[in-house]
Amino acid sequence: MSSEILETFSEVWDALGEHRGVADLTGAKASTVSMWKNAGSFPANTYIILTDALRAIGKSAPDSLWRMKIPAEANP
Repeated sequence: MSSEILETFSEVWDALGEHRGVADLTGAKASTVSMWKNAGSFPANTYIILTDALRAIGKSAPDSLWRMKIPAEANP
């Protein structure tokens, strides 16, 4: 079974329960989560917890939403 791929920050944000859901999953303060929303990306240190939460609901998202670099980007 393949997962639904969410392409944007907003799609992931909505799928994970928006502000409250993301804050609950990460344990981050409301003001911190608001900064992520304003920036339109998640910090790298939330990658595992949020991608696991997505996987649990049958979804996935590109690593770039966490400011992750793929090998080609890492070595210009």
